[in-house]
Amino acid sequence: MSARTLARGAASAAALAALLLSGGTAAASITLPLHAAHRNTTAAGFSTHSCDQIPDALRGGGSDGWVFVLPANDADFVSLSLKFRDTGGTEVTIAVPNAADSYPDGIATNGTSKAWVVVPAGWTLLDGTAVVDNDKTKADDFNLTHTCPGTPGTPSTSPSTSTSPSGSTSASPDESGSPSSSPSGSVEASVPPTVTPAPSTPGGGGGSLPVTGVAITGTVVTGGALVAAGAALLAVRRRRMRLAFVADPDAASGPEPEAGER
Repeated sequence: MSARTLARGAASAAALAALLLSGGTAAASITLPLHAAHRNTTAAGFSTHSCDQIPDALRGGGSDGWVFVLPANDADFVSLSLKFRDTGGTEVTIAVPNAADSYPDGIATNGTSKAWVVVPAGWTLLDGTAVVDNDKTKADDFNLTHTCPGTPGTPSTSPSTSTSPSGSTSASPDESGSPSSSPSGSVEASVPPTVTPAPSTPGGGGGSLPVTGVAITGTVVTGGALVAAGAALLAVRRRRMRLAFVADPDAASGPEPEAGER
């Protein structure tokens, strides 16, 4: 066997050994910090708002969506540890992915590596770390790429003072002192009206208010009737006296005086 053949065989063996060595060695993981400018921020206060990567059913309402990205595109997220402060001031650490807690999350495996999590609205992102699968990555940290802010729930503490027109009644005293229902639904205090009793008149029904015009008219009519009746009686008497005078002039002049009276 020539020296040239031996040299070629040695080179091929070395290349094969290098290939096997490189293929059998897995890349080591590395932990990266959250970008410093993205710490201590709220979803509503972050500069970029988008709901991409957040499932439709989890968008808005009383929840905030957070989406993170790994730059350089030469590694993928393995896991994340995110520290938040809730609206009551308590710090909460959330692991991504973690199906056992109450915070929906996930890692996107297509294209640039991204991770997302949904927490109650109004929380503050304090800090975080991410484990990536390539210790040779050119990335020095990972970023918060955008947020999908919701609206923090604000429960009402003021009691309702409105009443339904059809569902409530109010009691108000009437003239007899018994309560009556008000259909308006509002509470009202009614004052009994002052009633002035009318004086009784002959032939009239007592208890009603006097009507001045009617009383004067009755008086005038009654007086006129009496005057007319008196005039009629006077005329009849004069007529009778004339008839008596024509029939017996002496009788009409009265009885003749007796002898002792002449």
